[in-house]
Amino acid sequence: MHRHQNQEFKDTPHHGAYSNKISRIGVKMDTLEYEFEGEVWLWSGKKTDWWFITMPQDMSDHAQHFTKHVRRGFKSLKVNARIGSSEWQTSMFPSKERKSYLLPIKKAIRDAEGVEVGKAKRVKVTVLGL
Repeated sequence: MHRHQNQEFKDTPHHGAYSNKISRIGVKMDTLEYEFEGEVWLWSGKKTDWWFITMPQDMSDHAQHFTKHVRRGFKSLKVNARIGSSEWQTSMFPSKERKSYLLPIKKAIRDAEGVEVGKAKRVKVTVLGL
C-alpha cells in the first residue's frame, strides 16, 4: 500500500536484484514508513560479522529523495525497525555497491526472531527525525 497525505494506492510488486517479494511504502505527512521482505546476508569484518537486510532499490531511492534534510554521518538514516515482535532503533547506511540502504540486524533481534543468513524476513522501518 502506498500512502501519501491520506491517499491510498494499490500494492505494487517489486522485482529487484535484492528483493523478490511484494514491497510496500507507507508515507504520511510527518512519517516515512517502509515495509518489505528481504534476504538476510552476512558481511565479515576484521573484528566482527555484520548481518544485514537490503532495502529494495525503489524504496531506497524514495527515502533518499525525501530525507535529504535529516541524513546523518555517512548519509545514514536514523530509523526505528521491526522484525516480528522485536523493535529497535538503529541507523541505515547507503551502499554504493547495492544502490540501496542497508539495515543492520543486531544479535538480540536475530536471536529473538530466529533470523538466519540466506532466509527472508519481513521488516518495517520508520525514518526518525523528520
